[in-house]
Amino acid sequence: MESYDEILTRMKEHYRELSGFAPENESDIMLRLRVLAGEVFKERAYADYIMRQMFPTTAEGSYLDEHAAQRNITRKAATKAVGTVLFSTDSQEHGDIVIPAGTVVCTTGDMKRFVTDRDAVIPFNLDKIGVAVTAARGGSEYNVGVGTVGIIVTPVLGVDSVTNLYQLTGGSDAESDDQLRQRIKDSFVNISNGTNEAYYCSVAMSVDGVYSASAVGRGRGIGTVDVYVCGKGSYVPIEKRREIESLMRSARELNVDVRVLNPTPVTINLYIKLSVAEGYDFSEVSSETGRAVKDYINSLGIGKNVLLSDIGDVIYHIKGVTGYKFLESYGSDRSISKSQYPVAGSILVADH
Repeated sequence: MESYDEILTRMKEHYRELSGFAPENESDIMLRLRVLAGEVFKERAYADYIMRQMFPTTAEGSYLDEHAAQRNITRKAATKAVGTVLFSTDSQEHGDIVIPAGTVVCTTGDMKRFVTDRDAVIPFNLDKIGVAVTAARGGSEYNVGVGTVGIIVTPVLGVDSVTNLYQLTGGSDAESDDQLRQRIKDSFVNISNGTNEAYYCSVAMSVDGVYSASAVGRGRGIGTVDVYVCGKGSYVPIEKRREIESLMRSARELNVDVRVLNPTPVTINLYIKLSVAEGYDFSEVSSETGRAVKDYINSLGIGKNVLLSDIGDVIYHIKGVTGYKFLESYGSDRSISKSQYPVAGSILVADH
């Protein structure tokens, strides 16, 4: 599309051809031409925007949602991480300590908040109790590691500390335009007929928090279908798997036993030797490399092979990288079956 300056230049040239002279910069004619060029540019830009929204391959936001609706697909919302935290008291002699539902705790580093799901009590003869919590907001950033929760935001009389002995998981980001667009494309390529693999995967993928899915027929014999689901580099909570099974039961084929299962994680460890261009800070480039590689591996999903050549392409496009090498004894290409999914493990990045 022509820019504003290009449109104005063409208009000035056309005016000169018709009138025999060029308009002065401060003239009334020039002012009119500038205003007219601006209106033409604005209308062309809007027309170009509307043209992009007409096709699912280029549409964005709510326009892409409309294309998805035509394929009976809905954008998935963010889900909240869940888990259990341990409240403790240092008092040797105490009565029942009530921890009300809605008590807020958070992580010590980045202050991510979690809220207790129910009332709980530390009995007089115990000094701690585990309580179920849910993240205050949806998103994968709330999938936090062991021991990261350590601050009691809502004071509870008698409670002295809080921690989490297990990871808090199940949080996922809202489906991006790129992810939704890919599902729309897949709906054209892999046509669901109510009985094939595409059908079972499309049902599973319609549930919030499911990032990848695969279906294996006759996994437990004739008349059985095993559907494997995962988040982005993480398990799908059992509540979500039950929700998917419920959807499957209401629409599955007759006499077919469908189970929704967690796939087996395959941990991918890599040791990367990195060369960085002069003027770039190695620690910053290496940190960005580690993050990019982990995100790429976790984004592959179920049944997607891990190829060092593809990981190398990710590294190559990181600003400041001039060369890289994988330590072969530490990592290699990995074949991933339909009941497995790759998870980034230890990604070490060192100077070449």
